[in-house]
Amino acid sequence: MTTTSPKRHLAMATALLGFSFSANAAIPFASCPSQAFLFQNPSGTPIAYGISLDVGSYSTLSWRVGDGKINGVGFNAEDDYIYGWDYAASSLTRIGSDLISNPLTIANIDIAPSSFYVGDVSTTENAWYGYRINSGFFKVDLDTLSMSKIANSATVGNIRILDMAFHPDEGVIYSVDNTGYLYKIDPTTGVSTRYNQVISSTSVGHSLAFGAQYFDVDGNLYLSNNGNGYIYKVSIDESDSTSDFFAYGPSSNSNDGARCAFAAVDPSDNTDFGDAPDTYGTLYDSLGARHGISGLKLGEHIDGESEAYAFPLSDDASEPTNDEDGVQFPVPLEIGQTSFIYVNVEGSDGEGVLSAWIDWDQDGEFNDDEIILNSETVDDGQNQLNINIPSWALAGDTWARFRLSTTYDVGPKGGVSTGEVEDYLVSITDQGVSIEQYPTGSAYTTFAYEDQYPKVGDYDMNDVLMNVKYTEYSLNDEVIQLKIEGQIAALGGTYHSGFAIRLPGVSPSNIKSDSIKLTINNQEQLVDVLEADTTDAIFIIHEDLWSITEAGEEEEGCTMFRTELGCGTNHRPTWSLIVPMDTAVSAAAMPNFPYDPFIFATPGYYHGEIGLEVAGGHPGRGLEVHLKNKSPTSKFNYSYVGRGQDATNVGAATYFHTNNGLPWAIEIPLDWQHPTETTSILDAYPAFADFSQDVTGQSNPDWYVTPSINKAYQD
Repeated sequence: MTTTSPKRHLAMATALLGFSFSANAAIPFASCPSQAFLFQNPSGTPIAYGISLDVGSYSTLSWRVGDGKINGVGFNAEDDYIYGWDYAASSLTRIGSDLISNPLTIANIDIAPSSFYVGDVSTTENAWYGYRINSGFFKVDLDTLSMSKIANSATVGNIRILDMAFHPDEGVIYSVDNTGYLYKIDPTTGVSTRYNQVISSTSVGHSLAFGAQYFDVDGNLYLSNNGNGYIYKVSIDESDSTSDFFAYGPSSNSNDGARCAFAAVDPSDNTDFGDAPDTYGTLYDSLGARHGISGLKLGEHIDGESEAYAFPLSDDASEPTNDEDGVQFPVPLEIGQTSFIYVNVEGSDGEGVLSAWIDWDQDGEFNDDEIILNSETVDDGQNQLNINIPSWALAGDTWARFRLSTTYDVGPKGGVSTGEVEDYLVSITDQGVSIEQYPTGSAYTTFAYEDQYPKVGDYDMNDVLMNVKYTEYSLNDEVIQLKIEGQIAALGGTYHSGFAIRLPGVSPSNIKSDSIKLTINNQEQLVDVLEADTTDAIFIIHEDLWSITEAGEEEEGCTMFRTELGCGTNHRPTWSLIVPMDTAVSAAAMPNFPYDPFIFATPGYYHGEIGLEVAGGHPGRGLEVHLKNKSPTSKFNYSYVGRGQDATNVGAATYFHTNNGLPWAIEIPLDWQHPTETTSILDAYPAFADFSQDVTGQSNPDWYVTPSINKAYQD
């Protein structure tokens, strides 16, 4: 970029002093704005829009820029004005931040045609260039305001282009014509070079009329289609340039665009992304599904971020609520059958449309034949919508994507100006198989543990924080398979602990142990998951959670995982457990959700002085911590009962609580903001004491919703 010209200093100085001695003293734009400027000319009246290319959202900047059509516009990084051709004045015009056309007096203008619809401002000199087929290629020196002819139309190649854009680094011009071929134009000679075809009308299903073309600082060319507003991103390569669909923008019969080529095109923090694996198009660099946040949304919650957190990460990792709350699956998705879903919508105002896909063949992509809702009109409130599960769908877990907007015919990828995208991991079953989930939908429940049992310790209830969700598969009222998924939300204990889930009343012989599948961080674990020599079926997720979890960065002084302020991370180690039944268990014999999740002391590690006293060394598997009044397993060492602050009464079947009813483990029905390290839960959530001591559970049942200020952890 060249240095700021004297004219720019003059314009800025007069603006600061409040003088306005001519129309040409208009105020410039902010230096190199990231938004694009789009000029449309319905009925000959020029309207200016501000375009956020990342999602295609736009706002009207001026309903009347001038008295006639404005075209051939370009942004001048030399002085931060827009220059273009004013049809009413038959001359080049300068447009400032007030969006008013200020026609210029150009010397030698009689050598040019009376109008230009193709033009841009150079990125290496203070000059505007214009092209018109059958007329030629022209330059206006913006220092001298004089015009010269660079080449005739034949020299340029008689190319049929509707706009052109200067590359930010090369100082040359690029343009895509109405047949989809990319051209490079040398501004010093006007000679053009044709590259390969980057887009075809056959492949995209519409005509090619790119009246607005822009560059970003990374050298990517953006094409805005007049007819439907679709925005494409072109990667420049002399041997093989490529284009990809990028976003849905505004459409018009007449478009012309200007943009500072030295500005990046990045998503703002006010963007909503999906959560599915990136093979589905989730991350920004993968041209993933994204929406500019507005009042239109699925469900009650929506969050903004500047990048997606693709599975197994979650964009809700640091939030107390899950924004994937707009779609419910009340009945199973059975192969070959018709099912229905509930979709809750807010802010539609009669204009909301919903499109959705399910990856029926589980190939990691949303294909054209996997669309289940195509621009379905939806109203505010709950909408019941039917979906058909094809006969060729595969049974098992797969991904669904729902996109709510006011734009018709959106695909599974790309930016949309309004609305929300929500991704769901769903289960497809064979006919006759039903599923029951806990919690319903895609939400997790949370288990929080204090690992210093039978002492109360600091009682921060964050030593192990585990998010878990359950799915039961049943056939003829008998459970035939379980799926249990989880993620470690926090580890705040210096002791090493393992995590397990017991099925009270279900014998290990009911489990098909050789078919159990456990994955941790997407890696299958070749271990014996079903614990041996137990009365009930017990699944060991991991013996040492610290071995699969890292604390925060050491240079920041972080020693724990997501419990210390300033040591935040959105990452959560994940796991998934598939448990087939060798002998189906009747629904009546299955324990109630959430079964019995518990932690235990990792074998071979110190776990407190009482552990040394009771076990005569490291306590290992014999030291367990369960939810209040859940009985321990057959491997529990009952010598811990009554030690420290434990008030377990085996005869009364009350376990794992203190004299005043405080537990060592709790379940919270959401993604919880847990206390910070060494902050007692009684300080972080003062209403917890009343709730935990009330056997009816009626006192302060929502105690966990609002923490005390600066007492709960946030990333």
